[in-house]
Parts: sequence; structure tokens; C-alpha cells
Amino acid sequence: MRTAPLAWFCWAAIGVFAVFATARGDNQADAKAALEKAGVRVLATGVALANEGDLSKELAKAGPLQRTMKLAATELKKAEETATKGQNVLNAMKVQQIQLNAGLAKVAPGDVATNNKIVGALQALDGQLDLGRQEKAKLDEAVKAAHKKYSDARDAFLQLTIAARKLGDTLEADYAKKANDPEIKANLVKLNAAAGKQFALAPGAVLTSALKNLKRLEDTIVSEAIELRSDGQRLWVTVFINGSQSEDLVLDSGASSVCLPAKIATKFGLTPTEKDPPVTLVMADGREIQGRLMVLKNVRVGKFEVEDVECVVLGENAVAAQALLGLTFLDNFKYEIDSAAKTLTMVKITDSAASTKGAK
Repeated sequence: MRTAPLAWFCWAAIGVFAVFATARGDNQADAKAALEKAGVRVLATGVALANEGDLSKELAKAGPLQRTMKLAATELKKAEETATKGQNVLNAMKVQQIQLNAGLAKVAPGDVATNNKIVGALQALDGQLDLGRQEKAKLDEAVKAAHKKYSDARDAFLQLTIAARKLGDTLEADYAKKANDPEIKANLVKLNAAAGKQFALAPGAVLTSALKNLKRLEDTIVSEAIELRSDGQRLWVTVFINGSQSEDLVLDSGASSVCLPAKIATKFGLTPTEKDPPVTLVMADGREIQGRLMVLKNVRVGKFEVEDVECVVLGENAVAAQALLGLTFLDNFKYEIDSAAKTLTMVKITDSAASTKGAK
């Protein structure tokens, strides 16, 4: 008879424990549901934002974009090298043409045979020059297409990095906001009490790792806003050419090349000869200016430098011409010109495997 109260007590204790366990389970389930409704996922190892993995998914696109950019850079370099070889062939033929014309001028009046021989050679050379110019035009178009392909790949990579940074900042801000939300904090306390845990709402390993990877991507990108000077009509930028000497050039994204008047070119050690290919520039007002095609060892604007930059040295008669910073330099970068703010914003990717010829 004495065992009955003890048995009753045991069964009562079990019943109380069961009720307590059920209540605790209900509290845990309620807290979990409330947290997940607020965008907080409850895992066995902790709590995290439901979309914490979005940044990793976005950064997974970076690898293919970098490979595309590297391939496009290689194709551009090959196209530029082929175009340079084509130009060298044309230059050699033009030099030969000059020499033949000089020889023709020296032929004695009665030396018909020599005269006809040189004339025949000039006629044959004219045909070769026509074909060479046609081939060079095709090569230039190939370079243009390759450059666009590289620029598109570079811009896609830059846009991904910008979008990823925006997403990363949003996730970090969301963590801070939710961690201080009274309702979420209360439900987290309720969850911890019911589950016997010490979970805290903070960026987890997935987001932390993704943010580190994003930082590595950003470290390959260099950007600078360069101050410009204005005279009311044109924007001028300080340019360092062939070393430490500088000159203010008109910033002209419509100019296909860097252009230097003869007087300024001399300052940088550039004196054209007949061996330098002649070119004709058509100005915005329709005027034609003669010049010679040359190569600058290096051109630097701000922290951005390019080697072997093609330029046109203008003839002595172009006395009113301005020095221009054109596309043979600018096209090596992603750039934006803000006329109102008087700034030139330039962006480059430092990964040498994804850089164009000459870009550092």
C-alpha cells in the first residue's frame, strides 16, 4: 500500500516533465517560425540571414568573366600585333615609293630606259600599296572589333564587382538592422532558452568568406578621379610623356590618336622623318592637317600609364593646332568624363593576365 503514492508521484513527475517539454518545444517552434518569417534562418549550428548565400552565388560568376576577359585581351593583343605588322609593310612600301620618286627625279632627260624602268616599278608599287591599304583597313576593323570585345568583357567584370559590393553592403546592413530589432532579439532569446543554445545573429562563415573574396576582386581594380582644367570650351588634363616631363593636353575622346604639334613634340624628343608614315587628320571643322605617325615610349595621366602609345606629330604649318589626348591612350581604360564636375574618372584592372597591350 505504501508504493502507491510513490508510483503516483513518479507518474505525476513524468507528466509535468512531458508538459514542460511540450511547452519548450512549442516555444522553440514558435520562435523559429517568427525568426524565419523575419528573414532569419535557424540552423542546427546557428542563425543566419536567409539570403546570406546570395553574395557567394553572385561571386561565382566572376571566374567565367575573368576567363572571358583574359581570352579577349589575348585576342586583342594578337590583332594589334598583326595590324602593326601590316602597317610596317605599308611603311616600307611608302619609303620605297619615296626612294623611287627621288631616283626618277635624277634620271637624265635622254635616259628613256631608266625612266621607264622606274615608272614601271612605281606603277607596280602603287598597286601593291592599294592592296596593302585595303588589307590594313581590314586589320584595323579586326582590332576595333577585338577591342570592343575586350571592353565589353572588362565592363561586365567591373559591373559584377560593383553589384557584388552593393549586395555585400546590403547584407551587412541587414544583419546590423535585424540584430537590433526588438522583436527578433526577443524571439532569439526565446529560441535560445527553449533549445539551450547561445546563438547570436551575426554574419556567418559563408558571408564572411564571400566578403573576403569580394575584397580580393576589388583589389584588382584601381580607380581615380582626375581633376581637369577648363577654358570654357575645352577640358585640359596634365599628361606626362616619355618620362617625367608634363604638358597640358586637350581631353578629346573624339580624337582617334594622341596628337602633338611639332613644337610640343620636340620638347619630348620627337622629330619626324620621312621614314615615319604620313597621315592626314580631318578636323571637326573639315580642315585637313598633315602629320607623321610616331610612337611615344610612355604616357601617364594620374596613376595610369601606358607604354608604346601611337601618336600623330603635326606638321610645322599646323601652328594653331592643340595637343590632344585621344583614344590611343584613353581606350586602354574604362573612363568617364564629367564636364560639369571637371573630372576624368579612369578605371583599370591590375591583373596582368587580363590587361591590354601596354596597360600597367
